[in-house]
Amino acid sequence: MSTEATPFTRNWALNWVRGSIESYLRGSTPINIVKGRIKRAIESYGLKPEEISTLISHVQIDPSLIIPRELGEYRARPLLEFIKQ
Repeated sequence: MSTEATPFTRNWALNWVRGSIESYLRGSTPINIVKGRIKRAIESYGLKPEEISTLISHVQIDPSLIIPRELGEYRARPLLEFIKQ
C-alpha cells in the first residue's frame, strides 16, 4: 500500500490508532500491539508521527477516558518515546 491515502483511509487510520491508544491506556491492549498499529499507520496509511503524538495528548485529556491522570501520563510515556524513534 502506498503512503498516499485517501481522506477516508486516513480518517479510518486515525480512529483505529485512537481506539488502540485508548484501549492501551485503560489496560485492555498490550503495548506491543499498539506500537505495531502505530507503525502500520505511519508506514501504510501516511500518518505522521506528529499526528500520533497529538492524538496521544488529546486522548490523555479526554474526559470520556476514565483513568487517573497520572496513570494516563505514565502509560503514554512509552508510546511517545516509541514515536520519537
